[in-house]
Amino acid sequence: MREILDVTVAELMSKPVVTVTPETGIDALTRLMAEHDYNGFPVVSETGALLGLVTRLDLFRLYLLPYHRFIPVLEDTWVSSVAAIMSRGVVALRPVEPAIKAIALMVEHHIRTIPVVTDTTAGTTLVGVVTRRDLAAALKP
Repeated sequence: MREILDVTVAELMSKPVVTVTPETGIDALTRLMAEHDYNGFPVVSETGALLGLVTRLDLFRLYLLPYHRFIPVLEDTWVSSVAAIMSRGVVALRPVEPAIKAIALMVEHHIRTIPVVTDTTAGTTLVGVVTRRDLAAALKP
């Protein structure tokens, strides 16, 4: 078995990344999720700067709006784009971080996908994602 302590996030991350923008419509997001079978998508600006993450759970919350007593009500009950449901201030890692740190963050924060970013003059730019699937594959003998 490969020693996970010796592996960096860059070695395991998935790239290129399928991304969405804040303006991406909910129907388009639903189609992307079905087409790619991903749990979530990084939300990026026109320059590739990471703005947040949108997941299946965010989409599920949207479908619960008619039953809003079960969830905190969204500010805008007319939701037409990713901007209204995405998470901001997401956990992210740099490519040089050890893979074990990704595992620890996923366990601690109960997350499935971590964006991998670098700092550029345009801001924090997305270069990949590391998922539970990526990490599990590295643990196989």
